[in-house]
Amino acid sequence: MDDKFILSPLLTLPPAFGSAYVGAYFSCTLCANNELESGSEKIITSVKIAAEMQAPSSKIPLDLLPVDEEASPSQLEPGESLQKIVRFELREEGNHVLAVSLSYSETTMSNEHSASSGRVRTFRKLYQFVAQPCLSVRTKVSEIQPGNVEGKKPKISNQRYALEAQLENMADGPITLEEVAFRPKSPFQSTSINWDVARPDLEQVVAPALTPRDVSQVAFLVEQPDDQHGSSSWRESIKDGRAVIGQLNIRWRTTMGDMGFLSTGWLMARRR
Repeated sequence: MDDKFILSPLLTLPPAFGSAYVGAYFSCTLCANNELESGSEKIITSVKIAAEMQAPSSKIPLDLLPVDEEASPSQLEPGESLQKIVRFELREEGNHVLAVSLSYSETTMSNEHSASSGRVRTFRKLYQFVAQPCLSVRTKVSEIQPGNVEGKKPKISNQRYALEAQLENMADGPITLEEVAFRPKSPFQSTSINWDVARPDLEQVVAPALTPRDVSQVAFLVEQPDDQHGSSSWRESIKDGRAVIGQLNIRWRTTMGDMGFLSTGWLMARRR
């Protein structure tokens, strides 16, 4: 590292972030400190920090907080710092690189308190980490065969499915499942048959807590109303002989209170 760059030794992050998980937010504070001693003949102005996240499939410029440029000092006095917060939702597994650029003007003052020389300094640093899955989701969609009611032949049009999902905690620490919801695609409707179902024998519903490698199983009843068979929404839900029934959304918190969110792709069921 070039020691002549006054601010560069302070633009650091720890060599290891610990664990970063898909569905959670990566956040950190970038801090540029002026390490000059009081009374130095050099002054630091126009300090700017920029960052981008290099995900496995794309490069994304990051908004830094606070965004108000007026909150940034025009001159960074000795001992002062400029701080920006980075916050990014991790959506992909694999290697990620946080690229941070810092630029500032360095001016040398003469004994007469006038600028004798000046230059703009810029440097860039990269911080690499790996995003791992926090939850492993395995789904199974089974058709519920209609039964006879009072000897009458059941209607063929009514489609009913049982959606089962196994959620395994792949993280290093425990998590709490705050919400597991199924978002049906029209014309389907869904009913949860999990812990969030109202029970008169319980005053308060306790969300499941999963330690590492624990598995929780959830299930939903997915139905197609009788009057929707043959409708435009029903025809649009059919792809390659299979019905698109919806998506599974999962929300959790870690022991530190950090929020995580995961949504599956469109789930399919064989059409009868």
